[in-house]
Amino acid sequence: MLHVEATEIRLCPEADVDFDDARSLAQRILDPASRTDDAILSAEAVEMLSNHLLPGWYDDWVLPVAEEWHQLRLHALEALSALFIRAGRVADAVAAASVAAHAEPLRESACTALIEAHLAEGNQAEALRHFQLYEQSLRTELGLEPTSRLRELAAGLHATRDR
Repeated sequence: MLHVEATEIRLCPEADVDFDDARSLAQRILDPASRTDDAILSAEAVEMLSNHLLPGWYDDWVLPVAEEWHQLRLHALEALSALFIRAGRVADAVAAASVAAHAEPLRESACTALIEAHLAEGNQAEALRHFQLYEQSLRTELGLEPTSRLRELAAGLHATRDR
């Protein structure tokens, strides 16, 4: 598994690394030319994209790679949620969007993906609850308001509540 030299130790080129598999999966999900197959539309895909890269490591060489992976996996989870919705697998869509929203609670695109998944499932109360939690957190943490796009998505839920 290891290739040991006088000045360095590294993995052998033949070693299979789960991070390489996860990154490849994320890139396939985000590639518009890629065909959606069972490997992409699976609970295993959500699990694979749920993992951080070297959590707790703060070495200078790790930070940029970990941040790049963080962004790639969030985009992939959001896209995967949309693919699950189109396939009629709304519980899986909620799971994928939930991982993204939990990983980055103030990320509006993750919040939007989760609300859209709840709405596709017919759970208006969950969608409204999540919007309200996001709106409150965004205001409290950053002094910001949700964008008009997200407000429009939640507007119908507010109108129903106000009646």
